[in-house]
Amino acid sequence: MGRPPKARKQEKNIGFFVTLVQYFVIQQKAEKAGVNISDYLRQTAVNGQVRAKWTPEEREMVKRLIGLSPLLHQLVEVAKKEGAADAMLFFVQRREEFDNAVNTHCHDR
Repeated sequence: MGRPPKARKQEKNIGFFVTLVQYFVIQQKAEKAGVNISDYLRQTAVNGQVRAKWTPEEREMVKRLIGLSPLLHQLVEVAKKEGAADAMLFFVQRREEFDNAVNTHCHDR
């Protein structure tokens, strides 16, 4: 007797290596989805979306925008401690830094 034949036969085998951590992440996601690892990877590969790696320009843009976070943090702290008027003054004094970063990396594309 045995197992009945599948409606659609899988004809090709694709193998690849993963780290132990990656394996456990895949395993947990497959369990959460209620499928085995092969079905999970197959469905992810066929229906999923792969994002391209960032270009060097995009990485630089993110670094520069992240570099603005201390200024934003200072702005919030000034607003909390001294009020909106002093926060506005702080922003106006550093506005060129914000504008340069945003214009250079967000609008020049």
